[in-house]
Amino acid sequence: MISLGIQDANTSNKYFIGRANTENFQQTIKEVLLDFDYHIEEYDNGPTSSYIVTRWKIREPYTDESNAGFEEAKTRLIINGMIDNQSFERHNGFSYECFLEVRNFVYDGKDFVPYYDDEQLNDEILLMVKNLSNALVIDG
Repeated sequence: MISLGIQDANTSNKYFIGRANTENFQQTIKEVLLDFDYHIEEYDNGPTSSYIVTRWKIREPYTDESNAGFEEAKTRLIINGMIDNQSFERHNGFSYECFLEVRNFVYDGKDFVPYYDDEQLNDEILLMVKNLSNALVIDG
């Protein structure tokens, strides 16, 4: 069994958030994202996975970002639902193994650069992961 909310071992910005089905993948995730003021920009369905991409959330830097000298910040989320081909059901439904990728950038005076060392951002993301994991619980 895979634990919910586990970070990808290779990066600090990817999380396993649970299993979804075709009925709750888009709608349930959309509702949780809106609770955190993220708005969906794009849905993309492919042969092996589906994606949900949010618009950039432009915001004031959080405390650690500001203390590091950054004056602007923006965050985008990508949800990747990997189709479990063995889960196909009669009513054209699949189950998805769902992952959240966080892209957080701060402005260093010249360019936007990746930055993931902000405690407030990380706490917000962990709460979102918990809410997504709880919302995506499916039977089976």
